[in-house]
Amino acid sequence: MSDVQVASVVKLSEGDPNLVDEIRELGGEELLECIQCAKCASTCPMALAGFPFFNKRIVQAILLGLRDTLLDDSSIWACQSCNRCTEICPREVNPFEIIQALRRVAIREFAIPTLSIEGLKSLYDTGHAVYLAGAGNTRAKVGLPDKPPSTIANPEALKELQALIQKTALADLGIIPMEG
Repeated sequence: MSDVQVASVVKLSEGDPNLVDEIRELGGEELLECIQCAKCASTCPMALAGFPFFNKRIVQAILLGLRDTLLDDSSIWACQSCNRCTEICPREVNPFEIIQALRRVAIREFAIPTLSIEGLKSLYDTGHAVYLAGAGNTRAKVGLPDKPPSTIANPEALKELQALIQKTALADLGIIPMEG
């Protein structure tokens, strides 16, 4: 048996023709400027890690209207927000904003993987999607304060962040405490 993988057939007639407009309305305004040069993919940690959908492929899938395929895959939640894709894009497409727009669609449709939900809960509770309790010892070993200069060390900033999150679609998901 061959190790060659056969790509699944994409039926263009079954794509969602509204997905492009939806992504553009939610922050991916420059989506149609993408010329698929793959410069974004050359710097993307998601591509290097082997995620099936990284910035370039996400743009392709949006243009094909593959809403269900994108929402069924956890790749869009793997974006590290490093913005390397945005810095290198010769067409100023801003692939990071396209991924953020697709995340907004996923939140609206409750298509969030379990691991991302834990990160969102942590973001609300601590101000960090990933926070290692007890990291103070490690920080002290390298001469840093026990707590980073972020919401962990600034309770007022955390309250402000929580108030902002309460005003987003995340509050409707039921994964963070309701305002009250």
